[in-house]
Amino acid sequence: MRLIPFALAVGLALLALTPSLRAADNATVRAILITATNLKREADPRLAPYEAELQRNLPLSSFRYVGEGSTAVTAGAKSVIALERGNRIELEGERSGGRGIRMKVLWQSGRTVIMNTTLTLQPGVPAVLGRRPSGDGETPIVLLIAR
Repeated sequence: MRLIPFALAVGLALLALTPSLRAADNATVRAILITATNLKREADPRLAPYEAELQRNLPLSSFRYVGEGSTAVTAGAKSVIALERGNRIELEGERSGGRGIRMKVLWQSGRTVIMNTTLTLQPGVPAVLGRRPSGDGETPIVLLIAR
């Protein structure tokens, strides 16, 4: 007799948990294209929320906002964000088991592959993508932020 209420409680708990498990494999990702340089310039106010993260991760002194875009990413599907200057971010969602939002990231500038990696994004925490600077020229950087 006690088995039926217990089975119902377990079944309802599993039904309630299922949407949150699926939600962990879906996200909206925002990509911000930035140029960075060693030349001293005034800080770009559009990057103020990310300035500390950029300074901590990159040995550069000046960051300029170039443009941004966003897309929905679902586990098992590909999405694309087209950015200025011929940059393109292709995202492919993967099952993460609730530990952030796992995805494959392919960053291209024209036909050149800048980066091809897999990472796990934590909602609201920016991931900084870029290469080490070469010389005093501008270095492209992309911030990925999942929501």
